[in-house]
Amino acid sequence: MAKHARHARVAADDDVSAGGSFDAPAQGRASVSHGEAASQHYEKSRRQRTVLIGISIVLSVLVIVAGYCIVQLVFASGSTTRAVEAAAAHREESNATALADAGKGTVAHKETPRLASLIGKTESEAIALVGRGAIETSSKDIVEEHGEGDEKTSETVGRSVALALTEELADSKGNAAMVYLTLDGQGMVTEAGYSASVGSLGYGDVSFADAVTSEHIVENLVSMAGIAVDGASIEMPAVDAYRTYADDGVTIAQEMYTFEGSGASEDGMSYAWSCKLSYDYSAANVSGNLADTVRQVYLYIKSA
Repeated sequence: MAKHARHARVAADDDVSAGGSFDAPAQGRASVSHGEAASQHYEKSRRQRTVLIGISIVLSVLVIVAGYCIVQLVFASGSTTRAVEAAAAHREESNATALADAGKGTVAHKETPRLASLIGKTESEAIALVGRGAIETSSKDIVEEHGEGDEKTSETVGRSVALALTEELADSKGNAAMVYLTLDGQGMVTEAGYSASVGSLGYGDVSFADAVTSEHIVENLVSMAGIAVDGASIEMPAVDAYRTYADDGVTIAQEMYTFEGSGASEDGMSYAWSCKLSYDYSAANVSGNLADTVRQVYLYIKSA
């Protein structure tokens, strides 16, 4: 038995020497646990990589969208700027053209009523011919007196009527265009007149002298009224004839002159005409702004 025991120990020693172990089952369990840990670590890493890839894709998409929006905003801003600049350039060009035309005297002037055609008509007929929304705003009897003292008598020989042209806008100072009719005892028009601001007729803030000599406002108005007029017959009067000064003797208070003449209409009828040009500087002298000058023109036509 001792021999067998010794043989067993020798075998055991040999096993130990050969690298054997009595804990083989425990090593197997450790190897299994290590493998599970590695597998879990791999799965976790894979999930993290997936999440990071997803975040990267989302960020890339956001960057692309943001870039696109910025480009569109820049383009839209550029387009708007160009549109504004183009509109401003167009306005400047239009203003420059208008000023150039004004300097050349090519600005369109508003047509005045054809006053010659009103002579010999009744009030209602004259209103229809004038048009422009003409309505009577005032009327006054024309009375003539005869005799002296207790024998003094009066007689109504006609009527004067003022018509407002309601379809024409008043100017910036509130001056509206008007037509004036003088009727005889039978109610027929013997004289017709028209008044308007110089600016509303298309002459702008032209000076008194330029209105007469450069813009030829007198000839234009008389011709529009239906009477032929020789431009050479319209002469600029001497300064003292149309200009008055304030008390200081230097400040211009008013410029006013009545031009007169005669001529024939298209039907050969002869008419006498008068055209008063009036520039009142009262408001302009107070404000110091020449634009506040009241520029008015009054034209009258009657049978010669």
